[in-house]
Amino acid sequence: MDTNIQYLLLALALTSVQISFTESRLNEKRRDKTERRYHSVQAKDNMCEITNRESKVHCYCENTEVKTATRADCWVFNGGIDETDPIWSSFNSQPHLERLTFNLFIHYATLNKIGKDSFRNMSTLREITLMNDKIMELDFSAFSSLPALVNLTIKGNKVTEIQRDVFVDLPSLKYLDLSFNSISLAHDGCFEHLNVLNDLVLEANLISVLTKDTFKGLANLTRLDLRSNKMSMVGDLTFSELWNLNELLLDNNELKYLSERAFDGLAMLQKLSMTGNKLQTINEGLLEGVRGLELLDLRNNEIELFTYETIKPILENLKMKTSVLYLSGNDFRCDCRLSWIQVLRNETKSEPLRTALDEITCSFITVNKATPKTNLENSVKILHPFKTEANIDVIQQNDNDEDGSSDISSQYKFETTTKLFANEVILVDIPPETLSCPGELVATGEDSLMLSSKDESYWHSNSCMKTLSSFLMMLTLVIMYTIR
Repeated sequence: MDTNIQYLLLALALTSVQISFTESRLNEKRRDKTERRYHSVQAKDNMCEITNRESKVHCYCENTEVKTATRADCWVFNGGIDETDPIWSSFNSQPHLERLTFNLFIHYATLNKIGKDSFRNMSTLREITLMNDKIMELDFSAFSSLPALVNLTIKGNKVTEIQRDVFVDLPSLKYLDLSFNSISLAHDGCFEHLNVLNDLVLEANLISVLTKDTFKGLANLTRLDLRSNKMSMVGDLTFSELWNLNELLLDNNELKYLSERAFDGLAMLQKLSMTGNKLQTINEGLLEGVRGLELLDLRNNEIELFTYETIKPILENLKMKTSVLYLSGNDFRCDCRLSWIQVLRNETKSEPLRTALDEITCSFITVNKATPKTNLENSVKILHPFKTEANIDVIQQNDNDEDGSSDISSQYKFETTTKLFANEVILVDIPPETLSCPGELVATGEDSLMLSSKDESYWHSNSCMKTLSSFLMMLTLVIMYTIR
């Protein structure tokens, strides 16, 4: 009897062990199934043949066999993927990829972060496109060891910062597009490993400050797009590392100040565009460092004065057939310091430039009748008012002066707070001889700031003065000799 009981207890114990072992195996299978549910693919899987319906990523390739695809379009479904997702390691199944694109299929799918070495050792990959993928962070070495990569687009995401060493060991990269993100900080040296980069697009970000070291290492860059950012000023030598830069776009920022040496070092620059900013003045030495400019676009700013001395470094370039200068949409005052524009229009061989100059307007300044005389001491001295409908207020104001004089014999200072009214006219329609000169120029005997080497009226008057001076000197010598 005791023996039977012992056998029964032993049988029950063995049964319990078997049940526990079976349950353990079932739990392990459930765990594996759950893990597969939350992982897109396993590292050993072929990225071009993901069969799991619960996968977060599906890639479509022109060839699905392992190691045969050259192009893959990957779609992200069902939430986001992070840097630990097996999709990244599955790229090893197609080592000959040349083009890789990531797309979001639904609005709540995200990539969040491109982790370290995400695309490492894909030796044939030539193009990566990560557009509108809601990427917020680029980790150190996120793009590294891609020897054939030529084009990299990370456009329309939520990246806020470009750290150093994000782009490493990319010896063939020519084009980098980081536009339409939220980048407010680009660390010094963040592009220093991109030695052959030609085109850098940073359009539509939140960049407010740039330094010389921001562009360290980009000696071969030929085009830089900084349109629609938040820059309010450009300091000395900001772009001096960009020795081969050909095109610089600074449109639609908030620029109010340009240092006199802001563009020094850009000896190869041919196109400079700064439309839609808040510039009011231009330093006379600004263009000294960019004497190769053939296109300068300053439309739709608040510039009141653009003198001959300012444009002089590139004036000869503007006489060529391919040159263009855009200045329309500013707040120019009609005076003799703009006479060079009319001379240039007659001398240039560029039809687009003539058309652009024809669009420049300026304003004759009139003073509000309610303005006290004591505030008029610095008004414009109008020598020969141009009598058209556009400036009829000027004429009426002159006719109503208490002393009956037809001239306003005082100077105007542009920084005055006196309330002014202005009437815009087309600059090239104004006869040059009717353009008034500010009183300080008249007082010193200066005319239209050396209009042009071919401006006959300027050189004729100076020639007469030189002839008269020579004659008087000779006469003095003759008289002195006679007295002896």
